Amino acid sequence: LLVPAVVVVRIFTAKPVEESAPAAAPTDAVSLGEKSVSLAGIEVVEAKGVTRAATFDAPAVLALDETRTARIGSLVEGSVVRILAEVGDRVAQGAVLAQMHSPVVHDVWADYRKAISERRRRETELAWATQAAERAGRLHQEKALSLQEKQRAEVDQVAAREELDRAKTEVRRAEEALGHLGVTNKEDPTGETGESVPIRAPLAGVVLEKHVTAGTTVTPGTLLFVVSDLTALWAMAEVDETRIPLVAAGRPAKVHVAAWPDRAFDAQVTFVGDAVNPKTRRVTVRCQVPNPGGLLKPEMYARVALGESAPRPMVVVPEAAIQEMDGKPYVFVAGAKGRFEKREVALGASSEGLVEIRSGVAAGEKVATQGSFLLKSQLLSASAPAEE
Repeated sequence: LLVPAVVVVRIFTAKPVEESAPAAAPTDAVSLGEKSVSLAGIEVVEAKGVTRAATFDAPAVLALDETRTARIGSLVEGSVVRILAEVGDRVAQGAVLAQMHSPVVHDVWADYRKAISERRRRETELAWATQAAERAGRLHQEKALSLQEKQRAEVDQVAAREELDRAKTEVRRAEEALGHLGVTNKEDPTGETGESVPIRAPLAGVVLEKHVTAGTTVTPGTLLFVVSDLTALWAMAEVDETRIPLVAAGRPAKVHVAAWPDRAFDAQVTFVGDAVNPKTRRVTVRCQVPNPGGLLKPEMYARVALGESAPRPMVVVPEAAIQEMDGKPYVFVAGAKGRFEKREVALGASSEGLVEIRSGVAAGEKVATQGSFLLKSQLLSASAPAEE
């Protein structure tokens, strides 16, 4: 009996070979064909090595020089009776801008007259005491007066001299009180020459503001006039905190205003702020600007060129070449066959459309300028994760 053989067939299934993941596209370069570069309008320029001072422009506003500005207030309570200056008038130092009446001035004049009268009385008493002392001295020599009487007369003379000194001190005090009010402190018993309180300009300049008219009642501290010497102004510039190393007091600066586009006004940095504005991340820098002919006006918008005073070698590229990614500055360096390499750079100051490259690009290398934003967009889209 033949038993059929059982044939066991093993089927071996070949394990599928895992497909290797495609190589990730590089995220530090973009390659474009010649035609694509032309259609995208990408321009390439060479990084240049130049020798110049690192300067940059900062927005600014022209302001009054506070060291040449007087905000004149009332010293006493009273009423304005006469206005002698108007806005726009050029006044000399000490010029009377207005006059006012005040009960205070009458009290001060009364004290002055009393002090003058007391001084005259003490002068008379000293003259009499001096004569008495001299007479007592002669009588004592002639044995007609005792030593005690002679000494008493001398003591009276000393006392009279001290009283006169005290009276003179009171006169000086009253004169200073009148002078504080700006009133003439001549020895005028009637006080008719100074019954009104003059409002004087403490410096020569232009009347910029007038806050009173005839009849206005004022109190101590009331602002009456603003007078400023406009031969120099302040340019208050706002400088980004990253540019602070390029700014220092004493360095020269240039001020440009829209009213005089073809003229640069010489200036000098006088103050660099000690704190950063938390909202703008900028520091206030004050420059003093001579104002010949009064061409510059307070509150004008300005542009201030700040930075180093001595030229030095540096590499510069157009500002259009700088692109920002992840908060850092980059440029696209042109290579062979339409390849553009993303390269991080350290920036210095910018001026006249050129920005200093402190590191990252060497002189002679070519970078993309116009159209570099398209390169940035292409790079970001290539590095973005693909949608499933």
